[in-house]
Amino acid sequence: MTMQGCVVAVLCAAYLVISFGEVQKQEESEDYDYDYAYLPKNCSVSESIAGGWVSYSEGGAAGSTLTYHCEEGHYPFPVSQRVCSTEGEWSTMRLANGRTVAQATCKEVLCPAQLQLDNGEFWPREQWFRSGETQEFSCQDGFTLYGSAVRNCTPWGEWTGTTPVCDDQVDDCMNPGTPPGALRSGDHFRVGEKVQYRCHMGLDLLGSSERVCLESREWSGSDARCLAQFAFDSPNMVAQAMAGSLAGVMDVTSPEFKKKVSFGRSIRPGEGRLNVFILLDNSGSISEKHFLEARKAIEGLIRKLDSYEVNLKYEIISYASQARNIVSIVDPESHNADYVLHELREFKRTDHGTKRGTNLYAALHMVYASMAFLKESKESKFNETQNVILIVTDGQSNTGKSPKNALMRIRALLDLKDSLDHTHENLLDVYVFGVGSEVRKKELNEIASKKQKEKHIFILEKFKDLGEVFDEMISDSAVTMCGIAQESVKKSKENTRPWNVEITTMIMGKMENCKGSIVTQNWIMTAAHCFNETAVTHPKTVTVKHGKHEVKTAVSVILHPQYNVRGLRHKNVKEFYDYDIALIKLNQSIQVSGASRPICLPCTKPASSALKMGPESTCEQHKKALFHLEETQAHFLTKNYERKQTHIQTGAKRLECIKHAAVTFSPETTVSLTEVVTDRFLCTGGSQSYKDAVTCKGDSGGSLFLRKRQRYLQGGCSKLGQQGCVLQTIKDT
Repeated sequence: MTMQGCVVAVLCAAYLVISFGEVQKQEESEDYDYDYAYLPKNCSVSESIAGGWVSYSEGGAAGSTLTYHCEEGHYPFPVSQRVCSTEGEWSTMRLANGRTVAQATCKEVLCPAQLQLDNGEFWPREQWFRSGETQEFSCQDGFTLYGSAVRNCTPWGEWTGTTPVCDDQVDDCMNPGTPPGALRSGDHFRVGEKVQYRCHMGLDLLGSSERVCLESREWSGSDARCLAQFAFDSPNMVAQAMAGSLAGVMDVTSPEFKKKVSFGRSIRPGEGRLNVFILLDNSGSISEKHFLEARKAIEGLIRKLDSYEVNLKYEIISYASQARNIVSIVDPESHNADYVLHELREFKRTDHGTKRGTNLYAALHMVYASMAFLKESKESKFNETQNVILIVTDGQSNTGKSPKNALMRIRALLDLKDSLDHTHENLLDVYVFGVGSEVRKKELNEIASKKQKEKHIFILEKFKDLGEVFDEMISDSAVTMCGIAQESVKKSKENTRPWNVEITTMIMGKMENCKGSIVTQNWIMTAAHCFNETAVTHPKTVTVKHGKHEVKTAVSVILHPQYNVRGLRHKNVKEFYDYDIALIKLNQSIQVSGASRPICLPCTKPASSALKMGPESTCEQHKKALFHLEETQAHFLTKNYERKQTHIQTGAKRLECIKHAAVTFSPETTVSLTEVVTDRFLCTGGSQSYKDAVTCKGDSGGSLFLRKRQRYLQGGCSKLGQQGCVLQTIKDT
C-alpha cells in the first residue's frame, strides 16, 4: 500500500472512531441510529381548523388521515382531508392556483347563481347565494317559462326545483337551458346544431359538455350541471335520479313490464336478463370504516335488486393497484343472491395486501374480459342482455391506463358507436358514485353514461350515504310490482305498509272500523265479519282509505260463499269464523305509488315471480317456500299502524298453538277444537322460543304478511287476539 493510501485509510478510520476500543460501541450506535432514522414518524394530532374541529384515523400514525369537520352549511377550505407522510408531515394544503395554505378554515356553503336565461329575466343578479336565499325568473312576451319560476338555495349548495327555460317552440329542439353556474355557447336549435357548456371557475361540469339536436328533435346526452368543490349531491336527490334510471332499467327489463316509462326507456331485453358489475374502490385512502359502509350499502343494493322479476347475474370486483374478483359473472352461482352476499361478506379490506393504488382501468378491463367470455358463450344471449356497471370510488385513478380505454373496448363488444355522448346505449349503463371531496370529477364524468333525461354520475359526501340512496331508490313510486315496501326509517309510515287500508262501514248509524289490504288496483281483501247484510246490499256505505288519506267507495262487497258465522250454533258455538274472508271492489282504481301498492298473494303469477318460481309453480310449492320452518317469522299491523312481529306455527307446533283458542269456548259446547279451528286457519303467537305480539280489537281484517327476497306476501287475515292469535289463511278464497 502506498503512503497516500495509508493516509486515506487512517483518515477514514479516524472519521469513524477515535480509538479501537470504541469501535464496537460506535458500530452498535450506528445500527441504532440507522434503524431509528427509517422508522415512520407520527404526525401531530394538534391540528386545527377555524370554525370547526379535527378527527384523526389511527391516531396520526403514518398513512393515517386527518379530517376537517364544519357545522352544517359550512365546508372545510381548502381541503377536507390530509394524509400523514412517513416523515411525520401532513400533506400540503394548496389553493386552485397552487399557492400553499397553512391554516384550514370553515367557509359558508353557497349556491352558484343563474348566469344565463335566454329570452328571460332573473333577479337578483348575484354570483353566489346563501342558504335560504331565492332567485326568481320570468320570460319575455311570446315565450313560455318551463322549469321553476322561483328556486331556493339549500344548505348543501344545491337549488330546489329545475332549471328555468324560456322557449317559444319554434326550433326543432326545445331550448336546452343553462344550469346555475354555467354559460352556454350556441343559440340555434335546429337538427344538427350543437350547444356547448362551461362552468364558472371553481365549479366542475357533470353531464354532457356538448349536445346535438338529433333528428328525433331531442338533445343528445344528459343535462349539464355545475357542482362546486365543496358541494355534494344529497342522498334524496340521488335516490330520485336513480329511480328514473337504475330502478327504471329493472322495471323495463322485467318481463311483466308492458308500458313505456316516463323517462324514455323502451328497451325489452330478452327474457328479462341483466348483468350487474359492481366495482368497489379498495385503495389506500379507503379506511376500514368506509370499506365496511360501502360493503353494507352494496349488500343492501343486491337484496333490493334480487326482489325484481329479472334474471340477474353479478360480478363484484375490488380494485386497488390490481383488481380482484369477489364474485365472477361466469361463476355458476353468480345468479344466486345468497351466494353473492356470502362471498361479499367474506371478502376483507386487507385482501389486496400492501399495494393500495387506484387502478380503475384494471377493474374495467376485468369487466371487459368477463363480457368477452359471455359473448363467446352460445347460451349467454349476450346481444339481448342489459349490462349495468356501477363504480364506487373516493379518489382518482393514479396507476394503470386510462379507464376510458377499457370502456371503449366494452362498447366495441356491444357494437356501440362512440358518438353523441353514448345517448342510445340501450344495453349499457355506467353509474359512477364519487365519495368525498378528493374525487376527480372530470375523470369520473368522462366514464359515466350520458343518456337523455337521466343522471349517471353522483358526488356523495360520505360512504354511509350510499346505503340511504340504494334503500330509497328501489322503493320509489316508479316500481309497480306487488309486495314492495319502503324500509327507510326516514320515510313516512305509509311507505312501509303501502298495501294497508282502513275500512269504514256505517251500520245502523254506527261507524265500524276494520283493516284490509290492497290485492289489485281495484280490489281489497279483508275479513267477512266486518260486514252485515246492509253493507253487502248497500256497498256505498263502505269506504276505503289508503295511502296518504285518499278515499275510495265500494261498489260491491263479496263475502266468501261458505262463510257462516252461525254455522255451529247447533253445537253451542256462538260465532264460527271459518272462511272469514271478503273482497271489496272499488269505484275507482288505486294509483300505484310509494304509499299505495298491492301486496303479493300466494297461488298467483305475481307471487311466483316474487318467489323466483316458474309461472307453472303450484300452491303447494308456494306453501313450502313460505312455511318451511315450524315457526316462521311474520308480521301484522296494529290499529295504531305499528308493525308487530309474530310467528306462524306449523306441524307439531301448530297443535300446541291452537289449544289456546279453547279458552273462548262456552262450557256447554259439544264441539271439538279442530271443528272450530279448521285447517284453513294459521295459528300464530308466542312459544317457548319466542315472545310475540298478539292482535287486539280493531286489527280485524288486517294482513298477516311474510317477507321473502325483499318482497311481502300475505298469508292470512287477522281474527282473534286471545292468549294466542288465530288467523284465517287466504286458502280457498
